[in-house]
Formats: sequence, C-alpha cells, structure tokens
Amino acid sequence: MQKNMPINYQDALKVIRRLLEVAEKRNEPFETPIVMVGGTAMAAHRIRKLSYDVDIYARDFSHDAVHEVETEFRLQFGHSFKIDVTSAENIWGSIMLRDIHHSEPDTVMRSGNRDLTIQKLSPEDLFLLKLDTGREKDQDDLSVLYERTNSDRLIRRFNVIWKWHGNRDAVLGYADSFVSVMRQLGDHIPSHVIERLKIPEYMLELLYETWTDNDNEQI
Repeated sequence: MQKNMPINYQDALKVIRRLLEVAEKRNEPFETPIVMVGGTAMAAHRIRKLSYDVDIYARDFSHDAVHEVETEFRLQFGHSFKIDVTSAENIWGSIMLRDIHHSEPDTVMRSGNRDLTIQKLSPEDLFLLKLDTGREKDQDDLSVLYERTNSDRLIRRFNVIWKWHGNRDAVLGYADSFVSVMRQLGDHIPSHVIERLKIPEYMLELLYETWTDNDNEQI
C-alpha cells in the first residue's frame, strides 16, 4: 500500500485546477465562490507548508468530478488523499460564515470561458473558527495564526461572527475563550478586551465578574 505523501500549496492549486477542468468537461461546472479553507487556506497564507488533503468551500459542485480527481491524485499522494469539498457555511464547529463569499482573493484560474477567482479564509476567520472547535490540533494553530493578524482585527471580526454561532447558549463560553486566548497570546488585559466586545450586556457583566475573580483585576 502506497505511503501517504504530503502536499504543498502548489500541489493544492494543481488539484483545484484539475477539479475545475474535470467538472467543466462533465458539464457540471463549479459555482463561485470557491474558497480555500482548513489546511489549504493555512498553506495559502504560508502558515503551514504541508497537508494531506485539499479543503475547499464551493456553493455548488460536482460530486462525480470530486471523486474522479480524488481517485486520480491518490496515485500520486497516497490512498488516503482526500478532496474535502463542502457547501456548508459552518466550516468547523457551530459558526456559520455567512459572508464567506467576501473571503480574500488568492489566485485566478481559467475554467471553460470563465476566469474564476479562488479565495481563501482570512487569518482572522481561521483563528476564530479554530478557537470554537476545541480540537487540540486547532488550538495548536492559534499562536501561529495570531502572528499573522492583530488584536484589532480579531476583535472586530469576533464582533461580527459571534452572531452566527449556531448555539446561543455557547456564545458566553466562546467569548470567555476569546478573552483567555487574547491574554495568553498577546498579553492583553482581559478588561480591555471585554470592553470592546459587542455581545449582550448580561454576557459582558458575567465576563467582567469572572475575570475580576480570576485575576483580582480592577475593572
């Protein structure tokens, strides 16, 4: 059995280009937006050099084209190689990225008679989505992603996407995790982060109370 081979960013682009080509030939072209997510987006930002699959979001796509290209590239990358295509806006966890079509442009590919812009999730979206999963491997990525952004952009983006969390009862815990990781990675004073969060007032009060008790901090 062939050993799985890691793929880099250029490999991922080659797979996506082939995917568009096969879908076009099948008369089942992909619909935009086409957005690199997961490890592929990390590679596009040069945050992670290698992965073992290709992760993309597409609003509508050909399952048969995905299967055909996946099978084709397993000859090169190993039997477990996977093209993970999703049309769901909740890439990880419970948060839906309702504005995923506004993701950063990365490159342009020709498909039939169309030029398609291939997009990628921003470092802020990657950070905040990974924060919500609770998976150890995602938590390990937070420090690297933090280096590619800043507190202003993270707080601004948090104030947008928390409203798209699928579990209202989990928002307070998510906000608490955000305050905690901002202190851990950027040495930000919890009260200074909390005062900039645009979440319901009762949640703000609970966060202030929690962090005052934890740190004996003057708010």
